[in-house]
Amino acid sequence: MQTLKFTDLPLSDFILNAVEEMGFSETTPIQAAAIPAVMSGKDVIGQAQTGTGKTAAFGIPAIEHVNVEDRSTQVLIMCPTRELALQVKEQISKLAKFKKGLLVTAIYGGESYERQFANLKRGTQIVVGTPGRIMDHIDRKTLKLDNISMLILDEADEMLNMGFREDIEKILTFAPASRQTVLFSATMSKDILNITKKFQKDPEIIKVTKNEITNVNIDQTYYLVKKEAKFEVMVRLIDKHDLQLMLVFCNTKSKVDELVEDLQAQGYAAEGLHGDLRQAARNQVMNKFRNGNTKILVATDVAARGIDVTGVDAVFNFDLPMDLEYYVHRIGRTGRAGQLGRAFLFVTRRDRGRMRDLEHYTKVQIPQGEIPTQADMEKSRQVKLVEKIKANITEDSNEQYEA
Repeated sequence: MQTLKFTDLPLSDFILNAVEEMGFSETTPIQAAAIPAVMSGKDVIGQAQTGTGKTAAFGIPAIEHVNVEDRSTQVLIMCPTRELALQVKEQISKLAKFKKGLLVTAIYGGESYERQFANLKRGTQIVVGTPGRIMDHIDRKTLKLDNISMLILDEADEMLNMGFREDIEKILTFAPASRQTVLFSATMSKDILNITKKFQKDPEIIKVTKNEITNVNIDQTYYLVKKEAKFEVMVRLIDKHDLQLMLVFCNTKSKVDELVEDLQAQGYAAEGLHGDLRQAARNQVMNKFRNGNTKILVATDVAARGIDVTGVDAVFNFDLPMDLEYYVHRIGRTGRAGQLGRAFLFVTRRDRGRMRDLEHYTKVQIPQGEIPTQADMEKSRQVKLVEKIKANITEDSNEQYEA
């Protein structure tokens, strides 16, 4: 399935500006296929895993769809958990940044009704929520679905697994029959198909199969480390494996800056790349990395999109990525052109659940590595010294040492 540039799609300038600011130029396969289908107004079933970029696949058409002159709720997005609802709300807010007058609100359990009610009263055109809380607001008459023209179910299989079937069906019956219904799910179970039969009209089905996820020629290892010990472990691994050119991924801009400072203080030629850099500075950093003046490039995922550098010895996942698909993009930058690449992953105790999700997602069991000890480091330095001396001795130009 192809990817396109966002500029190849029939999108408004306010979306293109937001997408550019977020650092994206090309669509993912699900976005390329789903955005035009959803924008055409027909019902759509999208089969795609988490981490394939599906939020923008339905978020962009939802933003395009809203009439900002109208303060009523026009788009309702249902998600299985409060975490996902918040994530979707944040992503849509970023994509809608340049569409003046558009409001997005998230409603979910565990937060006071008053605050949510105040947001809804302001006139929110896009509401993202969990089925239980959406139902509560409908019952309290604080959420009206009379003007809903687009209804989106995100991770529908997950919602059904969590027992939301009754709520979902009830909510769907409250929305006008003329609405457009869009459903995204990783799997197509019998229950999902029943819902689509009952509530969708002749839907277009879009299926994105994940490519074989991780490259065979990449040696992946994870290390269980305390958060504050990550830097020391990374330095030891760099020295032990005598790595020359490396990419290091962090989840935040502040972490990138902090890490670059720490590496430079230890004498490493390191530079950072994140969304705050202007294009000229970005080009400068990339050129230094390409010509080998910079040995370690520390970057966020968004900033690293489109980096194409050959000969990277290793990729460090200093933080486990927020979005699992990013892991595949990250490690794919080492081990190219038949060379064996290395990928190191730092996992704290808190990350263990997400680590299991990652293995499940990539269908690869990643072995745990032993953190090099001080003794290992000494040994490694001795070996390097001996190698250096041997290389000097065997050089032809050392006549004065022959005797």
